[in-house]
Amino acid sequence: MTEQRHGHQGLPELHLHHARRGAVARKARIAAVVAIGLLLAGLGRTLLVRHANAEALAKEAERHAVLTVSVVTPTRGRGDAKLTLPATLQGIAEAQIYARTSGYIKRWHKDIGQPVKKGELLAELDIPDVDKQAQQAQANFVLAKTAYLRWKTLRAQDAVSQQEFDEKESAYKQADAELKRLRDLQDFARVVAPFDGIVTRRNIDTGSLVNAGNGGTPQALFAVAQIDKLHLYAYVPQANAAAIRVGQTVDIARQEAPGQPVKGKVARTAGAIDPATRTLQVEVSIPNADHGLLPGQYVDATFRLPKGDALTLPTNTLQFNAKGSRVALVGPDNKVHLQPVAVGTDFGHEVEIRAGLKPDDKVIINPPDSINDGQPVAIVAPMKEE
Repeated sequence: MTEQRHGHQGLPELHLHHARRGAVARKARIAAVVAIGLLLAGLGRTLLVRHANAEALAKEAERHAVLTVSVVTPTRGRGDAKLTLPATLQGIAEAQIYARTSGYIKRWHKDIGQPVKKGELLAELDIPDVDKQAQQAQANFVLAKTAYLRWKTLRAQDAVSQQEFDEKESAYKQADAELKRLRDLQDFARVVAPFDGIVTRRNIDTGSLVNAGNGGTPQALFAVAQIDKLHLYAYVPQANAAAIRVGQTVDIARQEAPGQPVKGKVARTAGAIDPATRTLQVEVSIPNADHGLLPGQYVDATFRLPKGDALTLPTNTLQFNAKGSRVALVGPDNKVHLQPVAVGTDFGHEVEIRAGLKPDDKVIINPPDSINDGQPVAIVAPMKEE
């Protein structure tokens, strides 16, 4: 019984239980330390791998950041520089014919397209009001003349005063002037051509009522143009005004005959820039003996410009933004430099560069919008415009 009591005592059994728990805890701590060490080793390896990958990616990105470009160098001047401007042909002399007195059209003698000579009759007017006034003026003139001659005789005899005689003389002269005025109006019943040419418009018919003058409701009876020689007015931009000279040859092209330009010459210039439009008015005369050109015809007038020292570039080298125009240059270190430039005349496929470039600059063709200052580039297939 004593052995059973000693075998079942609580103290020794509790001590054994604590010993066992301490061994398990030590093992757990060791396992935790090992696990943490393994985790830290894995994390360090991961960080090292990521760092190595980042460096590789940076090197690869830097390698791919080098932009491959083609370049062109500017050319100096153009031997075939031209300036083409729209214009309208006009007769060397054109006139709208108005009536100088009111009346009715009695008859007209010329129609559109018919040639006329200076002073040739175009139309006749019936002017009954003026005729009546002329008859009255004639009667007043006769009476005033009779009184003047009678008083002149009396004055010679000193039968009337000088003042009375002067009044009669003045009345006579007034009546004479009024009669001449009305007779001139009667002469205006004949509407005649002011110069040699053709009738380009007829706005009347027999019986039409016409009013005197060219203001208000009166309308032109005829339009006459001299077409043996034509002229046009072109408006040259201020940038090209200095290149225009009197006597310079101008090519006149028609849309209906593009391969058959006609030669004209600069007859005169305004000699001053219009401040409203910043253009120079230029008159060009064109011979037209065969009447192949027509007044009112739309044409293109091409002026040849002298070869200058300005540089030109293809239009596909330019970039435009809010700050203006610029080009992308390749420097000696093969890096991009964005250079602002001043653009001049646009020649179509090429454009004049007035400032911002040097003849030996390397200009990138078709630069992307994303190109930046300092970006490295590699030049391929360099070429030079001829």
